[in-house]
Amino acid sequence: MKFLKYLVSLFLILVIAFLGFYKFWFLRLPDRKVPHDNHLFVSPANGTIVSVSSWNTASLVVTKEQFGAINVWTKDVDTAGYIISIQMDPTNVHYQRAPVDGKFISKVYTKGSFNNAVQMSNEYGIRFENEHNELLLETPRGTKYKVVQIAGFLARRIEDYLQPNQSLHQGDVIGLIKFGSQITVVLPHTAKVLAKKNEVVVDGESVLATEE
Repeated sequence: MKFLKYLVSLFLILVIAFLGFYKFWFLRLPDRKVPHDNHLFVSPANGTIVSVSSWNTASLVVTKEQFGAINVWTKDVDTAGYIISIQMDPTNVHYQRAPVDGKFISKVYTKGSFNNAVQMSNEYGIRFENEHNELLLETPRGTKYKVVQIAGFLARRIEDYLQPNQSLHQGDVIGLIKFGSQITVVLPHTAKVLAKKNEVVVDGESVLATEE
């Protein structure tokens, strides 16, 4: 009986410890030194840049053997531009922030798989087949761009806190991916990309690109 009580007590301690760790670590939201400069696109996420790629057609198609041709996320932005992929892990801050002032236009939530986001098989470093949430935004100059929240093996809950035509300030919290995963930023050809592959970026602080 004493051993059983010991096990129950140990279990309760572990549960409380996990809940505390989850609340105060996984859901932490530290203050950031946001530049508040509308010529800069700051990183929406905390993580490591795994790919910086360009595209130059109105509709980028990526072919995957098991999923066929997938028309991805460029057509609402421009006919050419850049894709920056940021890999998050459980140690990173899981909230996402607005890269620049402007407004939120619309979103498209697509159901999909929950494959391991660390193991990518394309040059863009993206699990296109995974469940994802495309957020279409606009800068004060009318430049459109996207922030795409992507699920992963552990990250099975994606949230955004946005309403159509909602005004945003650079650094505002716009969403959450629980337990990390991926964030992809789709920028138009007018952007000047400063981000580098393997760079560790901080949400709301690190500059990914400038708007020319």
